[in-house]
Amino acid sequence: MKISSQAAPGLLAAGVTLVCGLGWPGSPAAAEKEVSPAEVIAPLPNLTFGSSAVLESCWTKEQLAGAPGDKKISALRAGDEPAPPALACGQEPRPLPAELRNSIRSVKPRDQEKVIALTFDLCEREGEKAGYDFAIVNYLRQHRIPATFYPSGHWMRLHPERTLQLMSDPLFEVGNHSWSHPDLRLLAGATLEDQVLWAQAQYQELRSELIRRPCAAQAGPEELAKIPEDPATFRFPYGTCNTEDLHFLAEQGLAAIQWSIVTADAAKTRTAEDIANLVLRRARPGAIIVGHANGLGHGTAEALPLFIPALLKRGYRLVTVSELLTFGPAVTAPDCYEQKPGDNLNYDRLFDKGRP
Repeated sequence: MKISSQAAPGLLAAGVTLVCGLGWPGSPAAAEKEVSPAEVIAPLPNLTFGSSAVLESCWTKEQLAGAPGDKKISALRAGDEPAPPALACGQEPRPLPAELRNSIRSVKPRDQEKVIALTFDLCEREGEKAGYDFAIVNYLRQHRIPATFYPSGHWMRLHPERTLQLMSDPLFEVGNHSWSHPDLRLLAGATLEDQVLWAQAQYQELRSELIRRPCAAQAGPEELAKIPEDPATFRFPYGTCNTEDLHFLAEQGLAAIQWSIVTADAAKTRTAEDIANLVLRRARPGAIIVGHANGLGHGTAEALPLFIPALLKRGYRLVTVSELLTFGPAVTAPDCYEQKPGDNLNYDRLFDKGRP
């Protein structure tokens, strides 16, 4: 299997090509700033994230709808831990330009255009099988709402069919959320590389499997080409990173996407009303909203019909993360945090070598 990546057609002129086993020097952090992607982001109409023809050919509406058991979260039995996919070196990477090498927290749209990116993490750690909140996906499909999903490679490995459905759906962009959701701020060298590249390889492996299916082949090569060969963006687990992490991602051509609105849906006391009120209060042009679709989001699915119609009524349009980057300068920071610098340092004390 070759790790040679091209973003969705026209996504980043800078390209997203991966190579395994890289080393890298340190990279000085820049001050938080707004940067324009005008020279590296292609026009919006060229972006594609899936194929309706493939989606409808390979799955029935009933299969896409999900089942109650999908949300179940369980511990893996001894011996059931999935092995990561094999890596093979591909072409030389095409690094991101300086303007996109830091943590991207939001975008400042030209002319204050009202666009917002809705994102959902699909976290899954070693030793567990997380869930799939089909109610979130069903609502988005029913109302034709674009969104970006960030599955870990481990989640993709244990939820192959759901991953294929998400990557085939033209409404959705699929990003990289590491292999097993560690605190990457505590990792370095080959261990860090593996967390990023294993997830890329898992996506590629599943995409290759999809292409071999007769149902997908019936859609034709032009439709299959609409499904990105690789994730083009990355989200740090727990929102933690360091300069070395950011540099490695940038060298791989992966834009590090953070957020500007935290739903806090991981809290068991969170309600749909809490989430909706927060989103509507903090909504701004260019915002990035983060929630969870792995069964650990509390009130998340129920919140969507409370805030999405309200956003649309205000004149907002929901877009994927990569689409959002085409609308204006990215607002970046030299490090990663939840809502203000230093507010997630507690994770470093909870983890041993990146893992709980």
